[in-house]
Amino acid sequence: MMRKSGTPNVVVILVDTTRADRLSCYGHVRQTTPHLDALARESMVYTQAISPGAWTPPSHASIFTGTYGSRHGVDRTHPYLDTPMTTLSEYLRGRGYRTYGISSNYWISSATCYDRGFDVFYQSWQLLQASVNPALDRQRRRDPSYTPPPAPIGERFRGAVNRVDAAFWRTCCSPFMAVDMGAGRVNRVVRRWMRQWAKRDQPFFAFIHYLEPHLPYRPPARFLRRYLSEREAKRAETVNQHALKYIGGRVTVGADDMELLGRLYDAEISYTDECIGELVDGLRTSGLLDDTVLVVTSDHGENLGEHGLMDHMFSVHEPIVRVPLVVRFPGGTPRGQDAGVVQTLDIFPTVVATLDDEGAAVTEQFQGAPLPPLGPRREFAVTELNQVQPPIETVARRYPEFDWRVYDRSLCALRTATHKYVQGSDGREELYALDTDPGETHDLSATDPARTAELRGRLASWRASFTPAASNGAAPELDAEIRRRLHDLGYIED
Repeated sequence: MMRKSGTPNVVVILVDTTRADRLSCYGHVRQTTPHLDALARESMVYTQAISPGAWTPPSHASIFTGTYGSRHGVDRTHPYLDTPMTTLSEYLRGRGYRTYGISSNYWISSATCYDRGFDVFYQSWQLLQASVNPALDRQRRRDPSYTPPPAPIGERFRGAVNRVDAAFWRTCCSPFMAVDMGAGRVNRVVRRWMRQWAKRDQPFFAFIHYLEPHLPYRPPARFLRRYLSEREAKRAETVNQHALKYIGGRVTVGADDMELLGRLYDAEISYTDECIGELVDGLRTSGLLDDTVLVVTSDHGENLGEHGLMDHMFSVHEPIVRVPLVVRFPGGTPRGQDAGVVQTLDIFPTVVATLDDEGAAVTEQFQGAPLPPLGPRREFAVTELNQVQPPIETVARRYPEFDWRVYDRSLCALRTATHKYVQGSDGREELYALDTDPGETHDLSATDPARTAELRGRLASWRASFTPAASNGAAPELDAEIRRRLHDLGYIED
């Protein structure tokens, strides 16, 4: 039923670090996502959705702005979403929406400006929300004469409680817990919001972020049992989950152990799928679903041993860049599968097109376009890895026995329906025929020079089509608590 305002709600569910080929609705051999499979049957499923970025901050910024990383300027040395461009949440709030956001990734936080445009922004890793007005604080800090006042007693209390809470879950729980407090907290918060949405005659936008498929893989025990026997689960507790130790050759992960890691990853996806199903059921029961644009996607994928890599670093291969993208439009139509190349930065333009806002000034900033069938098919997709994360000099200092210079380069990939061209800042080029070599194991750049030159020219024309973001300089130091948590996730090496 359409709300009195005649304007559909918008919900974007983002499952961090999720590669498309591990979802059963994308052909995985295990039934990892029965709830998403059911949603997919009444949605548009984009089978060749490509992320414009290879890791969290630039990929999220592309979704929020409808632009590529080179244009919005978010990256390792500047992880802040402080571009003057309009974000999705700001656009919808300007259209009269009530806006809600919840994040489970420490990069996507009020500290990094991702709370822009949200009336309510919740950080799921905090038991008590500890920022009173982070946007105002950031604005004041730009004034060199401004000296921030001491934190109020209540703020210091909340910060202390959050640190104790984080330490408890990090040190006092088994690797595979009976309850996962990440997605569980997310759903508890969203259920409270949902009760408000059902009562108000006002459209809402919700950005809902789950972290579970991210390293380290620690699925709740009941999901672990779906994929591993008791003996395998015991062994899985000892399998290396430190990506840099594996990539650098300090530890060996055999095929059997990599298979165990893959099953842990699948268990994390299955748990998140159940949480998504719970929220979809809540929207349906509340009578909100048919009046909502519902998007399920990811920021990037994950390497599970392919090309000698783990985690999501140093690579623009398919396990990293091909992500799920399922869009349920109001009323469940249009629906079906689309095998054309699309990108997650097309989500924002799709929302604008769904609202039939032809006069929206925000469209001038877009490098994306409405998803089919609302818009034309793309000729190609682009993925950028402009700054290696973590920095090579830091990794080399920690693990000097490996020559990390092979990864010390930026990467840009141009992907068509059949081929992928990869260009490195060191001058190296790669070309893969994805229709016959989906694992990207045979580089054709030397044996097919004509196609290599063609795609090189397309990439050059794409780069010339816009002005890159001006350099923002080095990022201000993140606070100690955020740095510690990013270290725990493997983003920061001391």
